[in-house]
Amino acid sequence: MAARGAGRYYATMTISSILVGARGYAHTCWQGRFYPPDLPPEWRFLFYSHRYPALLLPARSWGADLARLPALADEAPPDFRLVLEVPEPALASLAQREDWPQPLVAACLVRLARLTSAHAALLGALARRLPVTVDLRTCSKACKAELAGLGVGLCGRPAAGRPPAGPFALSLVDRIDRRSLAGALRELGGVSAPAGAALFFQEAASALTGVDEALLLRGLLAGS
Repeated sequence: MAARGAGRYYATMTISSILVGARGYAHTCWQGRFYPPDLPPEWRFLFYSHRYPALLLPARSWGADLARLPALADEAPPDFRLVLEVPEPALASLAQREDWPQPLVAACLVRLARLTSAHAALLGALARRLPVTVDLRTCSKACKAELAGLGVGLCGRPAAGRPPAGPFALSLVDRIDRRSLAGALRELGGVSAPAGAALFFQEAASALTGVDEALLLRGLLAGS
Protein backbone atom coordinates (compact mmCIF):
# COMPACT_ATOMS: atom_id res chain seq x y z
CA MET A 1 0.00 0.00 0.00
CA ALA A 2 1.20 3.50 -0.72
CA ALA A 3 2.55 5.98 1.76
CA ARG A 4 2.03 9.67 1.24
CA GLY A 5 4.20 12.60 2.06
CA ALA A 6 4.83 16.15 0.88
CA GLY A 7 2.03 15.82 -1.64
CA ARG A 8 3.68 12.86 -3.40
CA TYR A 9 2.89 9.16 -3.47
CA TYR A 10 5.37 6.34 -3.55
CA ALA A 11 4.74 2.60 -3.70
CA THR A 12 5.37 -0.54 -5.64
CA MET A 13 2.07 -1.96 -6.88
CA THR A 14 1.67 -5.72 -6.49
CA ILE A 15 -1.36 -8.01 -6.63
CA SER A 16 -0.84 -8.94 -2.97
CA SER A 17 -1.28 -5.29 -1.94
CA ILE A 18 -4.66 -4.81 -3.69
CA LEU A 19 -7.33 -3.90 -1.16
CA VAL A 20 -10.45 -6.07 -1.33
CA GLY A 21 -13.77 -5.44 0.37
CA ALA A 22 -17.47 -4.71 0.13
CA ARG A 23 -19.50 -1.55 -0.26
CA GLY A 24 -21.08 -1.05 3.15
CA TYR A 25 -21.08 -3.33 6.16
CA ALA A 26 -24.44 -2.76 7.89
CA HIS A 27 -26.51 -5.00 5.64
CA THR A 28 -29.41 -6.72 7.39
CA CYS A 29 -29.08 -9.74 5.08
CA TRP A 30 -25.64 -10.41 6.59
CA GLN A 31 -27.05 -10.91 10.09
CA GLY A 32 -26.89 -14.62 10.92
CA ARG A 33 -24.94 -15.30 7.73
CA PHE A 34 -21.79 -13.26 8.31
CA TYR A 35 -22.52 -11.61 11.64
CA PRO A 36 -23.54 -13.82 14.57
CA PRO A 37 -27.35 -13.67 15.05
CA ASP A 38 -26.99 -11.99 18.46
CA LEU A 39 -24.29 -9.48 17.46
CA PRO A 40 -25.37 -5.92 18.38
CA PRO A 41 -25.53 -3.61 15.32
CA GLU A 42 -22.97 -1.26 16.87
CA TRP A 43 -20.38 -4.07 16.81
CA ARG A 44 -20.72 -4.82 13.11
CA PHE A 45 -17.89 -2.55 11.96
CA LEU A 46 -15.53 -4.05 14.54
CA PHE A 47 -16.43 -7.54 13.32
CA TYR A 48 -16.12 -6.63 9.63
CA SER A 49 -12.80 -4.77 9.97
CA HIS A 50 -11.16 -7.73 11.69
CA ARG A 51 -12.27 -10.09 8.91
CA TYR A 52 -11.65 -8.07 5.74
CA PRO A 53 -8.88 -5.62 4.81
CA ALA A 54 -10.93 -2.76 3.36
CA LEU A 55 -14.36 -1.18 3.10
CA LEU A 56 -16.03 1.18 0.65
CA LEU A 57 -18.04 3.33 3.06
CA PRO A 58 -21.26 4.61 1.43
CA ALA A 59 -21.95 8.33 1.67
CA ARG A 60 -25.03 7.75 3.83
CA SER A 61 -22.95 5.85 6.40
CA TRP A 62 -20.72 8.76 7.30
CA GLY A 63 -22.67 11.74 6.00
CA ALA A 64 -19.54 13.59 4.84
CA ASP A 65 -18.74 14.16 8.53
CA LEU A 66 -15.06 13.50 9.20
CA ALA A 67 -15.68 13.70 12.95
CA ARG A 68 -17.37 10.28 12.75
CA LEU A 69 -14.28 8.54 11.41
CA PRO A 70 -11.85 8.55 14.39
CA ALA A 71 -14.18 6.19 16.24
CA LEU A 72 -13.87 3.74 13.34
CA ALA A 73 -10.09 4.07 13.44
CA ASP A 74 -10.17 3.09 17.12
CA GLU A 75 -12.05 -0.14 16.30
CA ALA A 76 -10.20 -1.25 13.18
CA PRO A 77 -6.80 -2.97 12.98
CA PRO A 78 -3.88 -0.67 12.05
CA ASP A 79 -3.68 -2.00 8.50
CA PHE A 80 -7.41 -1.70 7.75
CA ARG A 81 -8.32 0.88 5.10
CA LEU A 82 -11.44 2.84 4.17
CA VAL A 83 -12.37 4.30 0.82
CA LEU A 84 -15.01 7.00 1.34
CA GLU A 85 -17.83 7.71 -1.07
CA VAL A 86 -18.16 11.46 -1.48
CA PRO A 87 -21.58 12.70 -2.59
CA GLU A 88 -21.57 15.49 -5.16
CA PRO A 89 -23.22 18.07 -2.81
CA ALA A 90 -20.42 17.59 -0.26
CA LEU A 91 -17.57 17.92 -2.74
CA ALA A 92 -17.09 21.67 -2.28
CA SER A 93 -16.77 21.53 1.52
CA LEU A 94 -14.64 18.39 1.61
CA ALA A 95 -12.23 19.75 -1.00
CA GLN A 96 -11.13 22.33 1.59
CA ARG A 97 -10.63 19.94 4.50
CA GLU A 98 -7.13 19.27 5.77
CA ASP A 99 -7.88 16.89 8.65
CA TRP A 100 -8.43 13.60 6.82
CA PRO A 101 -7.76 10.66 9.16
CA GLN A 102 -4.83 8.89 7.59
CA PRO A 103 -3.72 6.20 7.07
CA LEU A 104 -7.25 4.90 7.76
CA VAL A 105 -8.67 6.70 4.70
CA ALA A 106 -6.88 5.34 1.65
CA ALA A 107 -8.84 7.34 -0.93
CA CYS A 108 -12.15 8.96 -1.86
CA LEU A 109 -14.59 7.84 -4.53
CA VAL A 110 -16.60 10.70 -5.99
CA ARG A 111 -19.72 9.75 -7.95
CA LEU A 112 -20.68 12.18 -10.71
CA ALA A 113 -23.18 12.07 -13.55
CA ARG A 114 -20.76 14.12 -15.68
CA LEU A 115 -17.58 16.14 -15.29
CA THR A 116 -17.95 19.92 -15.33
CA SER A 117 -15.36 22.69 -14.98
CA ALA A 118 -16.65 23.37 -11.45
CA HIS A 119 -16.19 19.71 -10.55
CA ALA A 120 -12.69 19.71 -12.03
CA ALA A 121 -11.49 22.54 -9.79
CA LEU A 122 -12.87 20.85 -6.67
CA LEU A 123 -11.51 17.44 -7.61
CA GLY A 124 -8.08 18.93 -8.16
CA ALA A 125 -8.18 20.57 -4.73
CA LEU A 126 -9.28 17.34 -3.05
CA ALA A 127 -6.64 15.32 -4.90
CA ARG A 128 -3.92 17.51 -3.38
CA ARG A 129 -4.96 16.15 0.03
CA LEU A 130 -5.53 12.46 -0.65
CA PRO A 131 -6.06 10.05 -3.59
CA VAL A 132 -9.30 10.63 -5.50
CA THR A 133 -11.10 8.42 -8.00
CA VAL A 134 -14.21 9.46 -9.92
CA ASP A 135 -17.06 7.17 -10.95
CA LEU A 136 -18.60 8.56 -14.15
CA ARG A 137 -21.30 7.03 -16.33
CA THR A 138 -19.30 7.89 -19.43
CA CYS A 139 -15.88 9.44 -19.91
CA SER A 140 -14.55 10.52 -23.29
CA LYS A 141 -10.88 10.57 -24.23
CA ALA A 142 -10.80 14.30 -23.45
CA CYS A 143 -12.44 13.65 -20.08
CA LYS A 144 -9.83 11.01 -19.24
CA ALA A 145 -7.05 13.40 -20.19
CA GLU A 146 -8.54 16.13 -18.01
CA LEU A 147 -8.77 13.78 -15.01
CA ALA A 148 -5.18 12.66 -15.56
CA GLY A 149 -4.06 16.27 -15.62
CA LEU A 150 -5.76 16.83 -12.27
CA GLY A 151 -4.12 13.76 -10.75
CA VAL A 152 -7.56 12.16 -10.36
CA GLY A 153 -8.36 8.54 -11.16
CA LEU A 154 -11.20 7.02 -13.16
CA CYS A 155 -13.12 4.16 -11.56
CA GLY A 156 -12.91 0.85 -13.35
CA ARG A 157 -15.97 -1.22 -14.29
CA PRO A 158 -14.78 -4.70 -15.34
CA ALA A 159 -18.29 -5.74 -16.42
CA ALA A 160 -18.36 -2.81 -18.86
CA GLY A 161 -14.83 -3.37 -20.09
CA ARG A 162 -13.59 -0.12 -18.54
CA PRO A 163 -10.19 -0.38 -16.82
CA PRO A 164 -9.28 1.75 -13.81
CA ALA A 165 -6.81 4.60 -14.15
CA GLY A 166 -5.13 7.14 -11.94
CA PRO A 167 -2.93 7.34 -8.83
CA PHE A 168 -5.39 5.13 -6.91
CA ALA A 169 -6.77 2.35 -9.11
CA LEU A 170 -10.27 1.34 -8.02
CA SER A 171 -12.65 -1.15 -9.64
CA LEU A 172 -16.29 -1.80 -8.74
CA VAL A 173 -17.89 -5.17 -9.44
CA ASP A 174 -21.25 -6.82 -8.88
CA ARG A 175 -21.72 -10.52 -9.53
CA ILE A 176 -18.66 -11.84 -11.29
CA ASP A 177 -17.41 -15.29 -12.25
CA ARG A 178 -14.04 -16.61 -11.09
CA ARG A 179 -12.27 -16.12 -14.42
CA SER A 180 -13.48 -12.53 -14.74
CA LEU A 181 -12.55 -11.86 -11.13
CA ALA A 182 -9.02 -13.13 -11.70
CA GLY A 183 -8.84 -10.90 -14.77
CA ALA A 184 -9.98 -7.88 -12.77
CA LEU A 185 -7.30 -8.52 -10.14
CA ARG A 186 -4.60 -8.93 -12.79
CA GLU A 187 -5.78 -5.72 -14.42
CA LEU A 188 -5.47 -3.83 -11.13
CA GLY A 189 -2.07 -5.36 -10.49
CA GLY A 190 -0.88 -4.19 -13.90
CA VAL A 191 -1.99 -0.57 -13.52
CA SER A 192 0.57 2.08 -12.63
CA ALA A 193 -1.13 3.16 -9.40
CA PRO A 194 1.43 4.62 -6.97
CA ALA A 195 -1.22 5.37 -4.31
CA GLY A 196 -2.56 1.80 -4.28
CA ALA A 197 -5.45 -0.20 -5.72
CA ALA A 198 -8.75 -1.64 -4.54
CA LEU A 199 -11.59 -3.86 -5.70
CA PHE A 200 -15.01 -3.58 -4.07
CA PHE A 201 -18.17 -5.66 -4.42
CA GLN A 202 -21.35 -3.59 -4.56
CA GLU A 203 -24.20 -6.10 -4.19
CA ALA A 204 -24.86 -6.95 -0.56
CA ALA A 205 -26.32 -10.38 -1.38
CA SER A 206 -23.23 -11.60 -3.24
CA ALA A 207 -20.49 -9.47 -1.67
CA LEU A 208 -19.42 -11.91 1.05
CA THR A 209 -18.84 -14.76 -1.37
CA GLY A 210 -17.16 -12.37 -3.79
CA VAL A 211 -14.77 -10.90 -1.22
CA ASP A 212 -13.75 -14.32 0.09
CA GLU A 213 -13.10 -15.57 -3.43
CA ALA A 214 -11.20 -12.42 -4.40
CA LEU A 215 -8.94 -12.73 -1.37
CA LEU A 216 -8.26 -16.36 -2.21
CA LEU A 217 -7.50 -15.52 -5.84
CA ARG A 218 -5.32 -12.59 -4.80
CA GLY A 219 -3.18 -14.94 -2.75
CA LEU A 220 -2.96 -17.51 -5.53
CA LEU A 221 -2.08 -14.91 -8.17
CA ALA A 222 0.49 -13.26 -5.93
CA GLY A 223 2.21 -16.59 -5.44
CA SER A 224 2.13 -17.65 -9.09
